Amino acid sequence: MATQTVGEFLFDYLYSKGIRTAFGIPGDFALPTFRWLDRSKIKLITMTHEPSVGFAADGYARVNGLGVACVTYCVGGLNMLNSVACAYAEKSPMLVISGGPATFDRRSDPLIHHKVRTFDTQRRIFEEVTCANTVLMDAETAAAEIIRVIEAVQTQCRPGYIEIPYDIVDEPVKLPTRRNKEVLTSDPENLEGALREAAEMISRAKQPVIIADVELQRHGLTDIAVALAKKLNIPIAATLLSKSIISETNPNYIGVYSGGLSEPGCKNYVENSDCVILFGAFITDVFLGASAAKLERKNCILSTTEKTRIGLHGYDDVLFKDFLEGLRAAKIKPKAKFKNPNPSVTPKPLTAKERAEPVDVETFFRLVGLTMKEGTNVICDTGDALMGAIGLRTTKRNNFLSDAYYLSMGFAMPAAIGAMAADTKGRTIAIIGDGAFQMTGIELSTVAKEGMNPIVCIINNDGYGTQRHIIDGPFNNIHPWKYTKICELLNYGKAVKVKTKGALEATLKEAFANTKDMYLIEVVVPRDNCSEPLRRMAEHMSSQRDVNKRKS
Repeated sequence: MATQTVGEFLFDYLYSKGIRTAFGIPGDFALPTFRWLDRSKIKLITMTHEPSVGFAADGYARVNGLGVACVTYCVGGLNMLNSVACAYAEKSPMLVISGGPATFDRRSDPLIHHKVRTFDTQRRIFEEVTCANTVLMDAETAAAEIIRVIEAVQTQCRPGYIEIPYDIVDEPVKLPTRRNKEVLTSDPENLEGALREAAEMISRAKQPVIIADVELQRHGLTDIAVALAKKLNIPIAATLLSKSIISETNPNYIGVYSGGLSEPGCKNYVENSDCVILFGAFITDVFLGASAAKLERKNCILSTTEKTRIGLHGYDDVLFKDFLEGLRAAKIKPKAKFKNPNPSVTPKPLTAKERAEPVDVETFFRLVGLTMKEGTNVICDTGDALMGAIGLRTTKRNNFLSDAYYLSMGFAMPAAIGAMAADTKGRTIAIIGDGAFQMTGIELSTVAKEGMNPIVCIINNDGYGTQRHIIDGPFNNIHPWKYTKICELLNYGKAVKVKTKGALEATLKEAFANTKDMYLIEVVVPRDNCSEPLRRMAEHMSSQRDVNKRKS
């Protein structure tokens, strides 16, 4: 340990934190760092484009608890900025490692290639989308800085940034003196007051409901919320961002709540509740169904890593975990048995008449639900690939990934690679619109290189279908690809184009039965077809975005 270099220490420390795979694209300033990564126990998956590097590291982080993206200075780092912004917005714990010019290059401020404005430009830009950042200008302090940034990433579940000048990465590192960390504690009086008021509110309630959101999964607290729901016999819903953090076959589970986008049974139960218990919730416009959902603050209990609010009262310095554990231990009488308004049901098989009918989005998800195997990882891109999945039920916890708040197109294909690297035993299905696939679908080249076996479903509605339902115009048109030819280009996988419900069913059954091969399934749906949740969202957004509708 005493003779470790900065690079050696960095990747050994990341390995000790559970990293087994990193994602990256090399460049000259980063090559010395990549050499140390290659010598470490961590496998590197080289992607085709930097935005995909970030999305893959994000997908890995959502499954594994920490992800790593390695790129070069500015042309690599700034090209990856959007996917890091997505991880920040949705609290995904990933680390960005960037190579950089040497310390001696920076002394006289010369014009070095890849430099934008100053040598600190990239770090300052990443400051906006990371919770901690550093440039390792001194090997003496490098190890302490590495530990500081990675600890912040894991504590806050947000991205961090480490830039390594190429002349520092090979220098001997000085191991820091380990000091006892201050243990954060809740204010005892505020915690007691919050728990007392929350317990009284739940005890009075006739129709309480728990909404389990994404912070529970990010911080490993889901089991407490599930145990509380079981103990008190309270129904529990997820959000689009937290879909599947609890088993969707759990008898207390009532579906995905997303305001007006929700399934009717779930929506009505939540919005008629006199006590909505929000654990780790992001109160976003997507959570509210693109409009003001009918949730009154006076009837809500909100607990997150940032705030605790009971009705109209706020309580400072109350830790999320302490509140959850305190509520589970509180003496609250269990509620009477409730009738699940949206229980898990097996989708209906196709009738003989339906088999010859054209595929539509609703039937696509119905058939995915019928054919996918238990434990399948489901990765959905923005648009109907996500909205149509609201009613899709999975059995394994935390196997549904999407960027359901940030909503960046192109997320699913590289995120699926990250998920497959984190879960090497499970099967993965990526559901992607044709527009999103044209952004990052070339990452199938990485799938081929790594010998992976996903099922990739391209919902082909001939363009940017979501936008068409908001404001249509020629700007929503894309060039039609022969998507099934990509397997021929890569000399890898099997490709099938389906237009009927019967053909889709047969192809999905074949794909799930064949665990050896990658399958690319082009699912052709009518140009104007969409799921009911997407139609409702688009109608509302159209009333806001279209000036003529807004005036009327």
